[in-house]
Amino acid sequence: MKPFTPRLGPARQSVLMPLWTAPALLLSSLSIAFECVLASASRGVARDVTSLSSWARRSGISMHGSMRWKEHSPGDWGVVLSEPVAKGTVVLKIPRSMVLDARVIREGVSEATRRRAVTALGKFAAHEENFWIVWRLYELRRDPGGAFDPWLDAMPVEFAAFTEAEFEAFCRAAKAMESGVFDSSSDGDDAVSQFLWAFRAVNSRFWKTTPKKEHADIIKSTSELVPIGDMFNHRDPPNCQMVPEDADFVTFAYNCDSESGADADDIDLFITYGQPANPHRFLVVFGFPPCVEYMPKLWCHLDYSSTNPHASKFDEMVFDSQTGAVSATVWDAVLWELSEPSSLEEYNQTRDEWIVQYRGILEEVLMNHIEKQLAELRDCSEEIDRLDKESPNFDIIRRQNDFLTEVFAKVKDNCDNWKSTS
Repeated sequence: MKPFTPRLGPARQSVLMPLWTAPALLLSSLSIAFECVLASASRGVARDVTSLSSWARRSGISMHGSMRWKEHSPGDWGVVLSEPVAKGTVVLKIPRSMVLDARVIREGVSEATRRRAVTALGKFAAHEENFWIVWRLYELRRDPGGAFDPWLDAMPVEFAAFTEAEFEAFCRAAKAMESGVFDSSSDGDDAVSQFLWAFRAVNSRFWKTTPKKEHADIIKSTSELVPIGDMFNHRDPPNCQMVPEDADFVTFAYNCDSESGADADDIDLFITYGQPANPHRFLVVFGFPPCVEYMPKLWCHLDYSSTNPHASKFDEMVFDSQTGAVSATVWDAVLWELSEPSSLEEYNQTRDEWIVQYRGILEEVLMNHIEKQLAELRDCSEEIDRLDKESPNFDIIRRQNDFLTEVFAKVKDNCDNWKSTS
């Protein structure tokens, strides 16, 4: 498992929806990345998964017989199957009583305390659910010898972080709950250090669950941090997903044909963390840059008005990371801006005619956009070269920039995108 695992988790193939959808700007996200720092927990120097399996069994967590931990590289742990299983096979079940469920935690707090905490969160009140998970994880961390220790010890000691403003708001909320004095500037305060660890752990490992209507009686809408479930690594598309099997458990099932990976010694298990096409949010939330495997579709970075019905389909405003192909939604968004139709009905009636009539202009607009993005990425590359190369975050910033440059270059070089000039 990477030292920075799921914050949002499963878009889960329509069972769950990603929490974050707001686009981030290319250069501003990079400037945030320049400020990346690492937070250390107050105990332990390395991840310890030696007791995790036995703890899971004692806790009523059910794991498939062929499921085990695998360290891909130092500190990079994941879960694998040692033999193929049929599609739909349940590989992991976690009792809901073990889950850090924001909805449940909040219900255990008095209304007056909750109001004080929400008021203290200020502009981060929309992240209230996150706060309750952070608070509960902090309480567990502050309980040496507690029942959750094997799971906590298996978590990363360090997490990547790209902002401090939200943490400071969470400290104010904790203080408002009369839980002790939290001063985010007091680095030597053990309580603050542990609260910071909990904050960054939750930010990189929780997900938001939004069930379909037909599953609402089994899966509740909430934000949650799921023990053992947080050991899954990310890939898009995933080969595991959360399924609505039992209201008393969080259940994950294998979602690929049994032939998939049958020749491999181990079958790596993946969920999707969300952020299917936003590379900047992906990096900021999870702490590692995307690649073609992690992000097969890349947001096109065309930031049109929300009144553009096509541009608002964020997850469809994409380029193919492998081939550089442009999605139909991108062309529609550009055409909408150029044609300024009076209604969506008018647009749909004349779209095919306009696509042919304005094809050359459409391609010119998009090519200008691609050239601008590549120029900005070159500027970013020069900024990166001026960074301290000894920084532990230098490599991920460089890889992020390289990934974006590679995809935009593929779009430019894909002749199928430029039919009027090919």
